[in-house]
Amino acid sequence: MRVAILNDIGQANYHVGDEAMGHAAVAALQARGVTDLVVLTRDAAQTLTYFESVETVPALPFPWPPAQRERRLAQIDRVLAGETGVLPDSDPVFALIEALRGVDAVLIAGGGNMNSGFGWLLYERAAVARIARSAGKPVVISGQTLGPSLSAPDREVLRQTLESAVLVGLREAESLHLARTLCPGHKGIRSCPDDAVGWALDALSAPWAKHGSDAPSARTSVVPTIDQTVSEGPDAEPASADLVPSDPTRPRIVATFAPGAGAFEKSEAAEAFAVVLDALVHRTGGAVEFVPHLAQFGEHDHDEEFHRRIARRMHSESVQYEIEPAAVSLRRTLTADFVVSSRYHPVVFGLAGGATVLPIAVDEFAEVRMTGACATWGITGQVVPLAALITPRSVAWDLRDAAQKWTREAVEAHREVADDLLARRADVREVSAAWWDAVTVGLTGSAPSPSGVQEVPASGAGTEIARALRRDWTRPLAPVPESHRPAVAIIMRTKDRALLLERALDDVLAQSFADWRLVLVNDGGDPEPVEALVAAREREFAGRVSVIHNRRAFGMEAASNIGLHAADSEFVCVHDDDDRWHPLFLQRTVAYLERPSCDDGGVMVRTEIVYEQIDLSADPPVITETGRETFWKDLQSITLSDLVMINRGVPISLLYRREMHRLIGEYDETLPAVGDWEFHLRFAQASTIGFIDGRPLAFWQQRPDQAGHLGNSMHAQAERHRRYDLEVRERHFQEWTRQNGIGLPLYLAREFHGLQQRLDVLERQNAELTVLIREQQRELHHVADVMADNSFFGFIKRKLRRFFGVG
Repeated sequence: MRVAILNDIGQANYHVGDEAMGHAAVAALQARGVTDLVVLTRDAAQTLTYFESVETVPALPFPWPPAQRERRLAQIDRVLAGETGVLPDSDPVFALIEALRGVDAVLIAGGGNMNSGFGWLLYERAAVARIARSAGKPVVISGQTLGPSLSAPDREVLRQTLESAVLVGLREAESLHLARTLCPGHKGIRSCPDDAVGWALDALSAPWAKHGSDAPSARTSVVPTIDQTVSEGPDAEPASADLVPSDPTRPRIVATFAPGAGAFEKSEAAEAFAVVLDALVHRTGGAVEFVPHLAQFGEHDHDEEFHRRIARRMHSESVQYEIEPAAVSLRRTLTADFVVSSRYHPVVFGLAGGATVLPIAVDEFAEVRMTGACATWGITGQVVPLAALITPRSVAWDLRDAAQKWTREAVEAHREVADDLLARRADVREVSAAWWDAVTVGLTGSAPSPSGVQEVPASGAGTEIARALRRDWTRPLAPVPESHRPAVAIIMRTKDRALLLERALDDVLAQSFADWRLVLVNDGGDPEPVEALVAAREREFAGRVSVIHNRRAFGMEAASNIGLHAADSEFVCVHDDDDRWHPLFLQRTVAYLERPSCDDGGVMVRTEIVYEQIDLSADPPVITETGRETFWKDLQSITLSDLVMINRGVPISLLYRREMHRLIGEYDETLPAVGDWEFHLRFAQASTIGFIDGRPLAFWQQRPDQAGHLGNSMHAQAERHRRYDLEVRERHFQEWTRQNGIGLPLYLAREFHGLQQRLDVLERQNAELTVLIREQQRELHHVADVMADNSFFGFIKRKLRRFFGVG
């Protein structure tokens, strides 16, 4: 049987995990007698250097922009339908079509690229699957992560790709759930371990030294610590070395980190990683080795560059390796005692080798994949989000305290973890082998029978600190009961704006802080679209949403009060259905108010105005951003003196303590407009409001040209805003005069009237001066023209005119 294999190999940036999955697929099929293999690659020469006994065919790259990749796939569909003239004869798709016609089956091997974040790779897989199916060749998909980010077009492309496969293997519960949601009738959708698990376990059987001394020598560098860079400077060049300058009997700590830090700044992530590594060195006396997972050979970029940044923040010495072939990098990680990583495959390799693994997830995508890698070994609740380390809440007061607690328990559990992983190794090997047996059957076009091999049972090993760190920063694994009192109640008001509401729901779900309850108040709108949007996200909400449908519209402030009564909490915020947050909004604001020294009643954040327009003629309607500007860019604090002039904040910008309502009351339901400003005025009278400067954490979406229910009230109802602005001022003015009399206002009114008269006089004088200046400018221009005519050049000009009879 001749089989074509697609996964992301031969890239300019050498990716150890992608190459490892390629090696795993080739080795697994060859071990089962499938030796006629064609590998799709971006660099044939590089691939043939590392892969033996395979043929290569150029892969089919797709453009990055979504519209372009959608158009490219549509063109390929037309070619497959017989319209060959759609693309030029030189297009590489024709060579790929011929290559796939010459095989018996296609294997789309493991990867985490079936989502919109890596949309061009999703479309490459979709194209290969469609070409294979058009030629009548069976398709098997192995070891994939699906989503979590998927646009509507990409979701449909993914669904069609899964439907075209005889067998689909998903490596996490989240991906399995999504696949079964997209293709509920598909009988070939199954869970499986990562493709490289079996390859890693097979490597353990090969004869090689504990510390990798028989591996090819790679250049390393000794990176200066934070103590050394005080005198040498933060950009000091690393010293070259050929061997690891450490005692080989010391515990080996392998560290691998991607430069991507999710919603965080790279500097924040680098500091957190450095603190964890220092804590682990302190607890173990071990030696840190940075093993890069992605970089260009010889360029010292990507992981290598980021590792240097981390190492310079450490107080412990470390050694940095250059990028190495997958087999060598695998061995270094397999032989580690501890593995600390923000990347997925080092977690896979570390667990296979029996190491104590400390996985740090920078975003939801990383967390989903790392959780799946741990679940292969029956381990749950051990992936720690980066957010939990940066703001650990109840576990610790700060990052260093949290790191010490986490690493202490990891070290204490080290022997137990190693023994437990060793005991489970045979079961994991059997699960991996059973999956590849099913893949081999699927490549023949037959549906494999369900495997009789049981999944690895849940492990009792692990640390409680990791679970505690996750508690506030990870989506709950089970639905949260309504009796749970969350830290934050999020009130969202909506009415017949499903397009905007969908975006707002996803915005809340994207928050790094997870201890909240969303109270969605549908103020007199159609309930069906609201219920449908919430139901589609039931798994993600995990019981953290309450929906209230008002039979008629009561108004924005009344809706806020209804939401306020529906959920108890320590903190409150209002998230309108058309606005957005930065993913760190709740994390930063909750941490600000939870500081022991903080006595502010609430906190606002730097906010950005985002201008947008909605094209309702498109199907579905399209929201397009048209511009941005900082909201009150000179704002440095929130004060009552500023608020009495004009509103300096919007609901999306504020998180506050619920207890403030006992002091100032609830939202004013008599105001159909400017209710948030009036609330801010009362708030600032009773308490101080903090301010978080820096990058914007809230986004006030404005659609100045949008009329109707999709517009902003401040634009669509501008006259109403002016009217109620005056009403609020008059109300507070009357309250003040009732308590203090009208003497001072009478005196100030006369002074302001006199000032206004003087300003009017100055304005008239300014207008008269402007007229005089313009007249003098005209006279000056006339004089300049006369002088020009009487000058030498003017004399020559007149003579030439006379000579040529002109003028």
